[in-house]
Amino acid sequence: MIPKPVIVFVPGAWHPPTCFRYVRDKLEAAGYATTGVSFASVGASKQLQDIGPDVAAIQNVVRPIVDQGKDVLLVVHSYGGVVGGESVRGLDKVSRAKEGKKGGITHLYYCCAFALPEGVSLMDALQQKNLPWFRVSEDQQIVTAADPDKIFYNDVADPDEDIAMLKTHSYQTFHSKVTYAGWKYVPSTYLLCEKDMAIPLHAQKAMVENSGVQWRVDTLDASHSPFLSMPDEMANSIKRAAGEEL
Repeated sequence: MIPKPVIVFVPGAWHPPTCFRYVRDKLEAAGYATTGVSFASVGASKQLQDIGPDVAAIQNVVRPIVDQGKDVLLVVHSYGGVVGGESVRGLDKVSRAKEGKKGGITHLYYCCAFALPEGVSLMDALQQKNLPWFRVSEDQQIVTAADPDKIFYNDVADPDEDIAMLKTHSYQTFHSKVTYAGWKYVPSTYLLCEKDMAIPLHAQKAMVENSGVQWRVDTLDASHSPFLSMPDEMANSIKRAAGEEL
């Protein structure tokens, strides 16, 4: 039997990794080891000026796992796609095998996440226009999310607990350009979320269709937070990305 990959969850802007708790519980019950990443940009006392520390936060979680010879499936959500793709550099299974090392990132799983090419920032993808629900500080250092119940959790029955977990985010990370697009080098899945009010469905599809690579695509009739509203379905989608036949 092929060992199951360790599943590492990378949240979006403003979010802690505990947002994935229901999906992680279901995957752990199915025999998967899971862990999450906390970002330096979320709730920061000193605001980040680029994505470097968030990329490092992912690599600092992934590297000890792959150095044990284990494989990793990296689940990225929203802004997590920007830094998640960047974090793959040197940690994918093929690159490590060339160095005589076992283990590595074997699959990327984008949950309504930004899949950006090199040289493009999140704000570039938004045509340098803040979304209507961005609340940016006067000094351009902090961004918060207005109306999260409508933007992130529009199909979540009781989002109050998760809304209370949201923190500020370092706004300049949104202006930091991608230098490595991991989805070009690692097999990848994109989970399209049809009710997403943060990244509309047409924008999600455009990132997949314009990428120039072949994606495995799943679709859920879900908001920006399927890990809360449809955890069973998302867990099954991740299992399929991990190689299970369901």
